[in-house]
Amino acid sequence: MHTSPPPTPPGLKPATEVRIPYEQIEAKPLRSPNFINLVPKNPNLSLFWGNRAVGEKESGLRYDQLIAMGFVPAKPEDVLSNLGQPCPPSICRDGRVMYGDLILLKIPRVDYVGALKWNEQNARNRIRKPGVTLEGGRSEHQKDDARRQPIDALASLPKKVSAYVPPLAEVDALTKDNT
Repeated sequence: MHTSPPPTPPGLKPATEVRIPYEQIEAKPLRSPNFINLVPKNPNLSLFWGNRAVGEKESGLRYDQLIAMGFVPAKPEDVLSNLGQPCPPSICRDGRVMYGDLILLKIPRVDYVGALKWNEQNARNRIRKPGVTLEGGRSEHQKDDARRQPIDALASLPKKVSAYVPPLAEVDALTKDNT
């Protein structure tokens, strides 16, 4: 039995199979689409991917902690893809947005940004040098380039221990080249 190839639709030319030379092929990655870069429809909400099952026996403790902090599971209708399209159905389950063991959570933006600011201020306070304070007005402790100039708050207290700083001549004698 002899079969003929299917007819070519009008306006289309049959494809000719010509091998493209290696040198003419452009190097490019095969990238998976980014399904987890979602944005909230409401600009006053912040999104956060949280673990819903962590550790041994997939404990839900972390998820419970996030809920107690004020996060709420985001619904597919709350978010859009970064291209402005609806949430991809492949990550929608049970009315929530999940990607593996991650769940998309939402929180009011003022609460989330406020917590980030508090964390930053707390971190800055922890790295201040002990015994160094800034006293007086702002202009007294800044150079022309607006950097703060600390003063030693312990300078007036008597020192019990001080570091030994050898005289320069002794340092030169001990570190000279012996060749």
